[in-house]
Amino acid sequence: MSTAVPAVAMTARYALTSTRLAYRNVRFLVLTVALPLLLFLLYANLYQGQDAGDGLTVVAYLMVSMASFGCIGAAINTGARIAIERQVGWNRQLRLTALPGSSYLVAKAIVSMLVTLPALLLVFLAGATIGAVQLTAGQWIGTGFAVWLGLIPFAVLGLVIGFAGTVDTVQPISMITYLGLSILGGLWFPVEAFPAFLQQVAKVTPSYWLADLGRSVLAGQGVPVDAVLVLAAWTLVLGVVGVWAYRRSGSKV
Repeated sequence: MSTAVPAVAMTARYALTSTRLAYRNVRFLVLTVALPLLLFLLYANLYQGQDAGDGLTVVAYLMVSMASFGCIGAAINTGARIAIERQVGWNRQLRLTALPGSSYLVAKAIVSMLVTLPALLLVFLAGATIGAVQLTAGQWIGTGFAVWLGLIPFAVLGLVIGFAGTVDTVQPISMITYLGLSILGGLWFPVEAFPAFLQQVAKVTPSYWLADLGRSVLAGQGVPVDAVLVLAAWTLVLGVVGVWAYRRSGSKV
């Protein structure tokens, strides 16, 4: 108990400090919020009033897709900051402090989750106002919470990329991963429009199940067990890879 309390306090302080720095990066926030918001507004104007089935309008369907799209980008792109910290030696200095390695990883994952909130909240706000999506308070909260919790594997993925890549490679790796998961996961186009082979590939990606989780809760169908299990499996696998990459990065600048 005596050692656990200071570790939790250090984790919280470091997470808070890192989150403040992330929110001061206006360029990062604009890039992760502007594109999904603009795409949603464009699609909402084109498909206003159309029905997507399962009790959802097309605009509500797209709202979940674009919110997920923006949040995934925010979570994954946190890896770029980790790579910069490694290059300037900040990561190595932290290893010499009393901050445990586990606390560092947890704090960075928390930061990744917190920086996703602007994209989630602004796209939902646009859906409620411009998109005329009408939901009860419980539906708004439940859907937002489901999407946000479903981002955990993407937050861990950002850590993996940050520790495995370099300052020169982390940005292209993040962008390719971001766009690849978004497209294959059906966030830009319905998976049903894909060839049969790509439909099977889509159902392996965490982005597909993130959107499925949000849409199912939005439609009042409850929390899909399959989505939870797949996202949990991705989190576990990426967590193991992340710990390995973190330990490996200790011998590098």
